[in-house]
Amino acid sequence: MMRIAPSGLLLLIVAVPALSFAAAANHPQGFSGNVGLGFSNSTGTSQALSINTEDALYWLRGPWSNDAKLAYNYASTSGIVSADRLAIDNTTKYLFDENTYAFGQLNYVRNHFDGYFYRVDESAGIGHYLYPAANMRLALEAGVGAREAHRIGYAAELNPVAQLSAKYRWQISKGARLTEGVEALLAPNGANTYQSLLAVDTPLLGSLGMRFSFLASYNTQVPTGYKPLNTLTAVNLVYHF
Repeated sequence: MMRIAPSGLLLLIVAVPALSFAAAANHPQGFSGNVGLGFSNSTGTSQALSINTEDALYWLRGPWSNDAKLAYNYASTSGIVSADRLAIDNTTKYLFDENTYAFGQLNYVRNHFDGYFYRVDESAGIGHYLYPAANMRLALEAGVGAREAHRIGYAAELNPVAQLSAKYRWQISKGARLTEGVEALLAPNGANTYQSLLAVDTPLLGSLGMRFSFLASYNTQVPTGYKPLNTLTAVNLVYHF
């Protein structure tokens, strides 16, 4: 049975009703969000089924914001599962001024194909916004926290971690944008994770849009038989509300 170690950070994230960064510039006060779904199916010589979803719920009130995200990816070819990844992320932020904020983050990933039954990361830290151009924003973050990880074939471990990340956003037009996020989680036992998420969002009709994303994740410690580098490409129709 999966065990998640309780912490003050986890209680803070659950208890505080807040949501997303520089959100005032990107989301209205109150609730907003999006629901995405991608699907493909083929029969004959190659029988493949692929389903993925990327959903988000935002909340903004004054200097507080909260960004909750869920992503699920499943792929099966001729009855053999080749991808089964669930990722849940919740980030709470408090904006001190136009450029500086504090954040608390809780992240859960279940993906047996990267050699882990699950990983749970909790962190808190400081972020700072830079604006290379009027339609561009770069968020730099640094924090500390803890990771509970259960590698396949090993016992679950709880270790302190340091988190470093850079998140770039380019608002190409009113409805189209490109985002790139790079993150490193560093643990004293050497079980580090490096991740890059590139996404392009474009409008289609009214509240309906399309999202292309490419995720690359590298784990420095994986069980024998598993590759340290895993990638995931997804295309979704997205409804914004």
